[in-house]
Amino acid sequence: MKFVITLEEMQLDAIIGILPFERQETQKICVSARFVIKDKILDYRLLRTFIQESFKQEFKLLEDAQKYFSKRIPKHFPQIKEFWIKITKLEIFEDCKVSVEIHRKRKNKWK
Repeated sequence: MKFVITLEEMQLDAIIGILPFERQETQKICVSARFVIKDKILDYRLLRTFIQESFKQEFKLLEDAQKYFSKRIPKHFPQIKEFWIKITKLEIFEDCKVSVEIHRKRKNKWK
């Protein structure tokens, strides 16, 4: 049996970006994620806390944050078989939001 855990629109304050004002003040971001688990149980509170704690560090680019999750999620949660994470900057532009999304699927072993 396959289970999908979804965390939707988790809002956080983070230092993320390369523009001078992004390095000085936190900005609102939104994280949405889906995690596929097969035949296992995973406490979704652990995933939520992991994401929250991860953004206590500073990232230069959205892509840097995604690389971090791409490496760390398989190490911390081996029961996850596949995942998607979307990180959105909510305040960078007045007329739109900017997001970067990744999708990773486990083949045999995470690499």
